[in-house]
Amino acid sequence: MGISASHVISQIIDFLDDFANASSRAQKLDQKILQGAAPVSDLLGDLVSLATAQVYGSTHLTIGTDANGKYNGSDVMMFMKNIGGSKTK
Repeated sequence: MGISASHVISQIIDFLDDFANASSRAQKLDQKILQGAAPVSDLLGDLVSLATAQVYGSTHLTIGTDANGKYNGSDVMMFMKNIGGSKTK
C-alpha cells in the first residue's frame, strides 16, 4: 500500500507551517544515525551523517501557489542535483 500524493502534500505543508518542530525532528534523525553507527565505528556515524545531509541538501522541493497565495497541491515538484556518479560523453 503506497502513500497518497495528498498525504505527502499534507506533510510538506505541515513542515512549511511548523519549521521549528521540523528542525527538531531533523536533529533527532541525525542523533539516531550517529547512535546507530556508533557501535560499528565513531567515524562511521560522522560519514553517514554527512552523506545523509548531502542527499537531503541536493534536493529542491517546489510547491506552487494559487492567486490567493494558498498552496496548490497539484503543483508539487522535486528536483535532485547530481552529486556524483559517472560523467556522460
